[in-house]
Amino acid sequence: MTTRRDFIKLSALSSATAVLPAESLPGVADRPAVAPPRNPVILLRSSWNDANIGDQGHTPGTLRLLERYVPEAEILLWHQDPRPETEKVITRHFPKVKIVRGAFYDRDKPFEGELKEAFDRASLYIVNSGMVYNYGLFGYEWGTTMAGLTPFYYCLDRGIPFGLYGQSFDKFAHPAMPVFKDVLSRAAFIYCRDDESRAFLSEHAFRPGKLEFGPDGCFGIDVRDEEKGMAFLKKNGLEDQKFLTVVIRTNTPHLYDKSKGSPLNPAQPTPAQQEQDRQRLAKVRELITTWVRETGLKVLLAPEVSKEVAQAKTGVYDQLPADIQRQVVWRDTYWNADEAMSVYARAHSMFGIEPHSLIMGLALGVPVVHARPLAHGRKGWMFRDIGLGNWLFEIDQTPAEALSAELLTIHRDYPAAKARVNKAMAFVRQRQAATMQVVRQTVGLSAKKNQ
Repeated sequence: MTTRRDFIKLSALSSATAVLPAESLPGVADRPAVAPPRNPVILLRSSWNDANIGDQGHTPGTLRLLERYVPEAEILLWHQDPRPETEKVITRHFPKVKIVRGAFYDRDKPFEGELKEAFDRASLYIVNSGMVYNYGLFGYEWGTTMAGLTPFYYCLDRGIPFGLYGQSFDKFAHPAMPVFKDVLSRAAFIYCRDDESRAFLSEHAFRPGKLEFGPDGCFGIDVRDEEKGMAFLKKNGLEDQKFLTVVIRTNTPHLYDKSKGSPLNPAQPTPAQQEQDRQRLAKVRELITTWVRETGLKVLLAPEVSKEVAQAKTGVYDQLPADIQRQVVWRDTYWNADEAMSVYARAHSMFGIEPHSLIMGLALGVPVVHARPLAHGRKGWMFRDIGLGNWLFEIDQTPAEALSAELLTIHRDYPAAKARVNKAMAFVRQRQAATMQVVRQTVGLSAKKNQ
């Protein structure tokens, strides 16, 4: 992991140098005028899913960092698949960003149009946070794997630098390892959102230009929809810092893809997966019951994924004791990241089986407890890596009493919990600044302090 000393060195890469007036330089008056260099163009691939506010939240988070640290750059945002809800958030909060749509290839059709133009104009191509560069973790679809790597080969052919921002890496099953190593070792930078992923690449001799810990892009998110958020809070009697937000995740199919499914969203959950959900949601119900009876504060059942709206109702809310149910708000509709941010900003604390609502909470200064499923991969370690290891648990190995105890500890010494969040986020922002200096250097700009 990058140390504080490493960060200081990185921040000092561009020391202040005196610039002589042009007329004082030998021979300048005799030289023809030279056009100033064009502003860099950064092409960002992001927005993996409209039905998951974590997949949506990566985008405004990283866009905000680029806007803040590389204001000279023109930002192009590539949406390969339709993302109408994410685009509402982006056009509202980032009017200068141009959204580019389209697939990188389509059978025998020539590569042309706005996407090709975007690549050919790019000074840098960045793939935003996620875990898409794995093989054998969630499946063995070789075509999908190569489709993800093909744009990098195009960049190599055209001399376009590329980098990966806030990624997790878990598995490169045979015969993927040499292919991934060949391509990713030629990246200008790879920032891993958990140090386990960084160590994994390092141990297998991946040698990109820079390989370091770099926070998930969602940590940069600051967008809000105050009108919708405040209306929801008022309607449901949720007062500032007087409710716990709870986010669940189940082994159930996505609403938009019920037939095909995926390992984490099975179309037909097995009996073992169904039992796993029953046990996990029983812990959530016990945690909620303890919280309400011990603190007297309310609970919001909030969806990070659209499919979990219904699951939170049937698996949690409907099975709570009547006296507890009266203190619990079940959100019955899905939402976008900016409305969620406006609600999360008023939460006392957050508990989640999913990580990205919790990342949003941390970005807002809210204490969190994450109970991760190990099947979700290495990404859960990011909470430890920013200094919040005591708030990271394994949902299937941890009893409900331990999860409740940690939330009650936060409640009993809330100022200390808030201080922990602030310390963790100070480290996150330090790393964000360091990563963005590398982005600046990659596109030919000098280092720049935060504005």
